[in-house]
Amino acid sequence: AAGAARARVIAVLLAAIAGVAVAAALPPAGFAPLLLATAVPFALVARSEGVRGAFAVGAAFALGFFTIYIAWLPLSFAEPGLLGPWFWALHPLLLAVLAAMWGLTAAAARWAGGRGGGTLWVLAPGWVLVEHLRAGGYFAFPWGTLGYAWIDLPIAQLADVVGVHGLSLLTTVAAALLAAPWALPEAPRRGRRPWWAPAVAVALLAVAHLAGGLSEGRHDVPAERTALLVQGNVDPFGRAASQAQELEVHVELTRLGAGRMASPPDLVVWPEGALIGFELEGARGADTRARVQASAPASAFVVGGRARVDGGGSNAAFSLADGQTLDRYDKHVLVPFGERWPLVEVVPGLYRAVFGLLGLPLLASTVPGAGPEALATAVAPLGVGICYESVFPAISAAMVRDGAQALVVITNDAWFARGDGARQHLDMGRLRAIETRRWLLRAGNDGITAVVDPYGRVVAELDRGVAASLPVRFGLAQGVTFYARHADRAPWALAALTLLGLAWARRPGRV
Repeated sequence: AAGAARARVIAVLLAAIAGVAVAAALPPAGFAPLLLATAVPFALVARSEGVRGAFAVGAAFALGFFTIYIAWLPLSFAEPGLLGPWFWALHPLLLAVLAAMWGLTAAAARWAGGRGGGTLWVLAPGWVLVEHLRAGGYFAFPWGTLGYAWIDLPIAQLADVVGVHGLSLLTTVAAALLAAPWALPEAPRRGRRPWWAPAVAVALLAVAHLAGGLSEGRHDVPAERTALLVQGNVDPFGRAASQAQELEVHVELTRLGAGRMASPPDLVVWPEGALIGFELEGARGADTRARVQASAPASAFVVGGRARVDGGGSNAAFSLADGQTLDRYDKHVLVPFGERWPLVEVVPGLYRAVFGLLGLPLLASTVPGAGPEALATAVAPLGVGICYESVFPAISAAMVRDGAQALVVITNDAWFARGDGARQHLDMGRLRAIETRRWLLRAGNDGITAVVDPYGRVVAELDRGVAASLPVRFGLAQGVTFYARHADRAPWALAALTLLGLAWARRPGRV
């Protein structure tokens, strides 16, 4: 009994260490070979005595991984100028939920596949299915998707066919193959261990690397249009008292930046919330639109602001040209516990108490938009993602299907006060460019403001934390990639693969 308990403790510690290693595989650290440490919890789950042991391994891996990977969350939000030290008390709850999610995934695979290699057949696709489900729904939190680890390697170029979750599946299949020889706790017949499996994993990754390299652009891609990306670097916490000053900051940065360009930019992009407190539509918005347009009279604009809608206000992106509002996009996917407060109408007292501890009044939820669709502009239809939306592949894919010829991200990452959150946000958005083969223009309040080409390469960016503008070139595209066309089928494909894995795991005479 003592030996079994010691073995369980060792398994949990190994899983947690593997989680830390995998966290270092994802950007911005980006040491992708460490991604193969995923094989460690896979082997330990397959070897576990039962579902409780599998749950402990999966949960320990998640705790090691997310403690490191989202360390920016408490580091940023617990700052005295933000939500304060009380946030440290709330952060473990998020870690516990994430740990339980991966623990239940491991336990379900162990229960369905049985002890040994059968577990791996279920765990490889099932892990990615849960990863996909975690990126959807009311509490969507897609941070930590394994496929992002490949962003700076040729393998990432396969995303225009399989998307980020396809890259995750490549990872978990390779991990299962690497784990296969160690999946059985004992081997009365050595010949039944699949010692060939790791060689197959290496061959699979090598083929993916070569295939991605063949599709990667080796030359400059067309960039026939110009844009000016504006980074105001305004204080996100003093907005109510400084709205007029913020407008002046963005107007002046645009005027100076456009004046330094050889010809007026085709498009000017201001970040999320640049015009909070100002009307932009109808007769009441005429003066504001005129001031914006005067900063670059011959240019089209995409600017972030708020819109009045039934039930309150929306976080919106406005398309302006010739002093008129051409179109508006209302943010569709809202940040849980940031822009919307689940069940706030049912338990307002609980929220009032929590907000009080954080030094905030009871906050109202933002109203979500109807759904992702391309924004009409004087340049071309554009796929505009507002902040958090850039980490959801289905949103940019839907906009491209709706005719978007380039992607635009407007964001306010000043909330990522410390740590890697802002860089992770940019890197996740870079994969949207590959998935759709579109240029991506990104304007952030305090950064990261950048332009990304259709191969996910950052062509130019501004330093974070400065007020400046970035003149860039970009191109338009009209084709629809295989992934963008079929992105909505991804969860069904993953579910089918999981069921096939289960059927194979249950076959008579398996290893």
